[in-house]
Amino acid sequence: MEGVGIFETIRVEKGKAILINYHYKRLKESAKELGIPFYLSEEKFEKLLLEECASSEKPVLVRFTLSFNEKFSLKVRECIQRNEVSLLPLPFPKRTYDKLSKYKTTDIAKSLFALETAKSKGFNEALLFSHQNFVSETAFANIFFVKNGIFYTPSLKTGCLPGTRRRVVIEILKEFGIEVVEGFFYLKDLLNADEIFITSAREDIVKVKKIGNRKTQETTGISWSERIKNVITTKFT
Repeated sequence: MEGVGIFETIRVEKGKAILINYHYKRLKESAKELGIPFYLSEEKFEKLLLEECASSEKPVLVRFTLSFNEKFSLKVRECIQRNEVSLLPLPFPKRTYDKLSKYKTTDIAKSLFALETAKSKGFNEALLFSHQNFVSETAFANIFFVKNGIFYTPSLKTGCLPGTRRRVVIEILKEFGIEVVEGFFYLKDLLNADEIFITSAREDIVKVKKIGNRKTQETTGISWSERIKNVITTKFT
C-alpha cells in the first residue's frame, strides 16, 4: 500500500513549526487507530520538518506523509497567505461521515477536483456539503460563522475534518466564555451570518468575503476573525 496513508501539513515560519503539538498529536492518534507504525517522537518529528525547510526565509508549508508501509516523506511548498477568500458552493462532491472522515488521508482527489472547479470560476475555495445538504467544510479548510455573538461550526458528523485550527478556535472561544455551537446548518444560515471565516494551517484564519454571487456582511471595527487570529499569533507564534 505504498503511497496510501495519512498526512499533516504544517506551516513553518521564522524557524518555528506552528502548532506542532496539535499536528503531532493528530498524526500519532490517526496512525494508532489505523494501525500504521509510527515511532518518531515529537522532538524528532519537529526536527525533520525544520531541517527540510531550513533554507527558506519565507513562510512555507511542509507536508509530512506517512504511508501504511511505514515509509514517510516530506514536501515543502511556499505558503501564500490571503487576507480574504471567496467560496463557490458545489453540489458535488459530497462529504461523508464514516470511519475515515476524521483522518487526514492521502485520498484527496475529490477535494482537489472541488478546488480546481472553484478556481476555474474565479473563486478561491469550494464550499462542500454533506449528503443531507448540510454545510460541511471547504475543499481544504474548516468553516465558522457568527450570528448575534454566537459562533457556529459544522458538526464532525457532516463529514468535515477535525482540523487543528478548528480545534484551537473552539478552545480559545471556550476560554473566553464565548458560546460555540457544533451543529447542522444550511447554506442560508451562512448567507444570513454576521461574519464567516475559514481555518487552516495555511493562514490560521481568513475571512470569507463572498459565497457564490452573494457578498458577506461588512463588519465595523475589528472583526472576530482578526481578534481570534491575533490571539493565535500571540499564543503560538
